[in-house]
Amino acid sequence: MNIVRCKWANYINYTYIVRNMAANKCIIIDPAWEMKKILFYINLHNLGLEAILLTHAHYDHTNLVEALVDIFNTDVYISGIEADRYKFNCKNLNYIEDAQKVSLSSFQITGILTPGHTLGSMCYLIGDNLFTGDTLFYEGCGICANYAAASSMYDSFKRLKQIIGKDTFIYPGHCYGTYPGQPFLFVLRDNIYLNIEDRSKFIDFRLNGSKKNIFNFK
Repeated sequence: MNIVRCKWANYINYTYIVRNMAANKCIIIDPAWEMKKILFYINLHNLGLEAILLTHAHYDHTNLVEALVDIFNTDVYISGIEADRYKFNCKNLNYIEDAQKVSLSSFQITGILTPGHTLGSMCYLIGDNLFTGDTLFYEGCGICANYAAASSMYDSFKRLKQIIGKDTFIYPGHCYGTYPGQPFLFVLRDNIYLNIEDRSKFIDFRLNGSKKNIFNFK
C-alpha cells in the first residue's frame, strides 16, 4: 500500500492507494489535491485502477474524483446516506450501505457506517486495514457540528470498539503527530475519546468551545 501525503494551502490529507500486487490492480481512498503524486505511483507500477472509495463528501477528500474517473472510467463508492444528505454526485457513482460487502475482482471491501463527523461517514475494512477518514484519528476524532453529531460519534466509536480487532491497522484521513498504519491497540491506548465511557462526558468534551485549536483534542 502506498500512502500519499497530499497538501494544498493549509490542508494536509492522506490519500491511500491500496495495491493487489498479484493482480497489479489498485483502489484509491479519498483522492485529494496532488494528482501528479497519485498518477506517478499508478503509472510507475502500471496499475489498473479498480475503484475509488470515499469516506465522506467533504471537498478535501473528493476533489480529484471527477478527474480520476475521466482518466480511468472507474467506479466510485460512497455511503448512500452521505450522497443523499450532501448532494454528492459524480460519474460511475455507487452507493454502499452499512455492513455491505463489495467484491471487486482484486479486493474484498466491507463498509462500516460511522456517523458523527458527517451523517453518512463510512469506514472501509480491507483485510486487516481500516480506513477511517475523518471519523477516527490517532489523536482524537473528527469535528462534530452539534450535540446530535457528537452523540452519533460516541455510538460510532462504541461500535468500532466492538467489531474491530486490536491488530487491525488504522489509516485516518489526517494525522496530527502519529504516522498512519498503527494498530488499533495503539489507538485504544492513547486516544482519549475511545476511553470515555459516558455519553454526556464524551459529547461535552468533543463540543468544548473553550479549546483554542479544534485539533487540540485534549
